[in-house]
Amino acid sequence: MTTKTTYLLGILAVIGIGTLLYINLCSSCIAPSTDAVIKQIKNPQTKSNSFSMVDGDFKHTIEDNFNFKLSSPSFLMPISDELKAGIVTIKEYLEANPIKVLALTGLYAEGEENNTPYNTLGLARAHSVKNQLMLSGIPSKQIATAGKLMDGLTLEGTTLLGPITYAITEEKTAPESN
Repeated sequence: MTTKTTYLLGILAVIGIGTLLYINLCSSCIAPSTDAVIKQIKNPQTKSNSFSMVDGDFKHTIEDNFNFKLSSPSFLMPISDELKAGIVTIKEYLEANPIKVLALTGLYAEGEENNTPYNTLGLARAHSVKNQLMLSGIPSKQIATAGKLMDGLTLEGTTLLGPITYAITEEKTAPESN
């Protein structure tokens, strides 16, 4: 063996040993809060919250919804065509009913980390969806946001399925937008 080969084998050995030590001694470095969150999230076989609204005779339900990674305030892209069509339907309904407000409630689990300027991760998620709805043409004044701690969110891998709920209310009864 030449000196060059010996050095290369030494480098590979150091990389391998370093990787093994990192995995064994620093398992909390890989996913510090995921275990706590997973214990809080129950019923992984249940369906996610659907994109669903009811207001008198108006009923609109889509089985899809905005999905989020654990401890993330941003929803996963791209959103489905079905969800895009649902947003258009809601936009048309709100245009026809200017005194109505779409109340968004972002949900979060107890063990999730909130690295946002918002009071709760749920509120940050609601604002993320609100921004998408505003880009789709729904006026800001017709969207109210709130956040809520909820046990039993649906988890698939590290993705929360549909941690947003929807309600249509009158302007006077809508939660205050933050």
